[in-house]
Amino acid sequence: MASTRISVLTRADFPRRGERGFSLIELIVVIALMSLISLFALPTVTSYLQVSLKSATRELASLIKETYNSSLVTGKVHRLVYDLKTSEYWVESGPPSLLLDTQESLEKEEQRKRLSTNREDEAPKASPFSLEKSITRKKLALPSGVSFEDIGTEQNKEPISQGKAYTHFFPHGITEQTIIHLTDQSKHRVTLVITPLIGRTDLYERYVTASEIFEKR
Repeated sequence: MASTRISVLTRADFPRRGERGFSLIELIVVIALMSLISLFALPTVTSYLQVSLKSATRELASLIKETYNSSLVTGKVHRLVYDLKTSEYWVESGPPSLLLDTQESLEKEEQRKRLSTNREDEAPKASPFSLEKSITRKKLALPSGVSFEDIGTEQNKEPISQGKAYTHFFPHGITEQTIIHLTDQSKHRVTLVITPLIGRTDLYERYVTASEIFEKR
């Protein structure tokens, strides 16, 4: 009589739940959900960046007016410093006798620095400016995602796109006319123009060139 063999299925004969792959339908559903999330999230991110850009322009305009008023009241020369590398800005002040650097004076200073490198006994020239803590107690940072694109002044033929740039405010009420270009990660751009008088700041929701502003005068 032939014997009948009975196979007993054990737990090892079944695929584990964690080892089962995704089916094609499941992958399609996941991709569709991710696409929908991206579709709704993109306008939110864009709106957030635009709000950050507007916030930066408001804060800068307010700081410019405060710096202008402080220069008039204290009788000291003030300057707004823009650090294009770190996207920071702050206000410094110096003696009333300070004069605005011209291209000629900057070239003379650069020549003096080159000559001084050959003189070991000559101490480095200290800056007459220091942080004006009554206005900015520390360096301020632009909102996340916002940066300085470049800074233009009448003293520079080309916009400054790296390093540091300055706007000077004088006690007699004259301000160095400056064009500040801000941008965000979505390539939205705004232009702040500091006028020479009354510390006013004009806002343009686009990139305004120096020729558009300076040629109007």
